[in-house]
Amino acid sequence: MLRLVDESVEQYCLEHSDPETDIYARLRKETYETMEIPQMIAGQLVGSFLQMLIRSADVKRIVEVGTFTGYSTLKMAEALGDDGRVDTFEYEEAHATFAQRYFDEASWGDRITLHRGAALDNLPNVKGPIDLSFIDADKVNYVNYYNHLVELTRPGGIIVLDNALWSGKVLAPEDESDHALNEMNKFVHQDARVNSLLLPVRDGLMVAQKKG
Repeated sequence: MLRLVDESVEQYCLEHSDPETDIYARLRKETYETMEIPQMIAGQLVGSFLQMLIRSADVKRIVEVGTFTGYSTLKMAEALGDDGRVDTFEYEEAHATFAQRYFDEASWGDRITLHRGAALDNLPNVKGPIDLSFIDADKVNYVNYYNHLVELTRPGGIIVLDNALWSGKVLAPEDESDHALNEMNKFVHQDARVNSLLLPVRDGLMVAQKKG
């Protein structure tokens, strides 16, 4: 897999950012020890970026599509006040069970509701307005997730889509996921409902803010 940011540069960024607390370090370590594709974890830089967005934008209601082992979920929930809520959706039962253990451990885990099963089946039950959404799931459905959530997002609300650069493969798409992410980037960029910003953070973050 192509690294968009040199490993030494990323390490420099980590060393000059707020450090992980114990629960995140343990979650990340266990993810890398037990999961088949541990690189799916959002990680410290993306998690901290999401926290800054939440704390600076008066966010109270969050939807996440793709829990994986719960790193980003916990990060976002921690940044909320006690009246904040995260609804997170995870298709893989093993991932959901892993994540729930850490949600149960965290003192702020009661801000999280984990929905198991296909997100496209469950998202119609979600009611707006939503302040922030984070999409990090099956790539071929990114546009479907985005289209559903943008309609529920309040003016000024934010949608963040992870893996938007897909190890650079969006530059010359070959397989279905490559093409899906390339089309997603074009779709969001051309969507008159939002302002868009594509950032080369880790594997790429497409950030969309709904217009008023």
